[in-house]
Amino acid sequence: MKFSELKNELRLQFLLLAVLVGLASALFTYAVNFAEWIFHRLFAFNPIAMYFYTPLVFVATVFLLKKYFPYSDGSGLPQGYAVDVFDEERLRKTYSIRAAVGKVILTFMSISAGASLGKEGPTIQICSSLFAQLRDISDGKRRLLIKLGAGVGVAAAFNTPIGGMIFAVEEYVKKISPHIATLLVGATLLAVFSSNMILGHQPYLGVVNPQNLVHTWHITGIALLIGAICGLGGALFTQLMVFMSVNKTWVVNRWRKQHYLLNALIFGLVVALIGNLTHGLSFGNGSSSTMHFLDSGENAPWYYASGKFFGAIASVSAGVPGGYFSTALSIGAGVGDLIHHIIPSVPLAQFYLLGMAGFLAAITQSPITAVAMVVEMSDSSQFSLPILLSCFVASLIAEQFGDSVYHQQVLNYIDPKRYKETL
Repeated sequence: MKFSELKNELRLQFLLLAVLVGLASALFTYAVNFAEWIFHRLFAFNPIAMYFYTPLVFVATVFLLKKYFPYSDGSGLPQGYAVDVFDEERLRKTYSIRAAVGKVILTFMSISAGASLGKEGPTIQICSSLFAQLRDISDGKRRLLIKLGAGVGVAAAFNTPIGGMIFAVEEYVKKISPHIATLLVGATLLAVFSSNMILGHQPYLGVVNPQNLVHTWHITGIALLIGAICGLGGALFTQLMVFMSVNKTWVVNRWRKQHYLLNALIFGLVVALIGNLTHGLSFGNGSSSTMHFLDSGENAPWYYASGKFFGAIASVSAGVPGGYFSTALSIGAGVGDLIHHIIPSVPLAQFYLLGMAGFLAAITQSPITAVAMVVEMSDSSQFSLPILLSCFVASLIAEQFGDSVYHQQVLNYIDPKRYKETL
């Protein structure tokens, strides 16, 4: 077989898999939504029971993780940075069907127990695992397709095709040739289209009323303020998250690793406590609550941002799988909501979009991705310049405190001496 024929055959297989990835992402979305529905029903029935239910399910989740699915841990996003560093065995196990199945089961369990986490990070690992199953290709091509698959997964998870493609290039691929870019565009198109056939074409956050996005020059100061606060808040979030999930020198963390079931029990109690103190708002990734406040125009309770902030850190500290990409959006929305109390004359939606984009940019340090995704999620292209300013300031400030949270979490999967190779 000629090389050109093999290349065309590989392209066809990749594009066909993209359809499967879109369908898998949609079904996973249904599963996660059902998990959240289960939990909120239980919470509404008896909030106090969460002090027993959440810790016990966390313990069961971590037990299954350690015993049967050791490569299904974490959010699924940091592993993507290590694709070029992993040896062949580690790469194969991290992006195996077994790891993907484990990710589905364990993420479902953690979210059904009220973890302040979401599906987006796990979707990335699941989708990349499907692309990794292509046979008769070189090791280099497999690693490239895994990284492209991550972008396709983001696009399908958030219904943000442009944001997903930018994510793949800005975060994983770095350098991309025209024919690979064409392949990424085609795969993203097919994945998002097939996902939309099941979920519908509604933007992730719904359509924001254009009248609420009409702004004057005053928005410049607001964007600067929210961007600065999100930059500092995102840096704090990153430091705490890395300290609890990566730091291996602290004696308490060494104890937690040895007694992982007891650790899951303790932090399960913390998650339940935060959830009860916030009247349930800290549970889950917060997307439904954020959409409610965004649509209704009513302010969230003052503790919304802090509840999501500490709920996410406690959930990750428990050791249960799940992502916090969408949780970061909810934290940012809460930050914007707090600032809105100072300037109530400006529509609330503007504060939400600036906060969501700013906080996402701060923890990922990927401002282009954050801008593209929030604009697509809310169908708010007319508000792109203020969002751009918020992301620029937030990312610039967060960079002063170290690398992004996802980049630092890659230390859980590689030799620290090879960390610079992932940057």
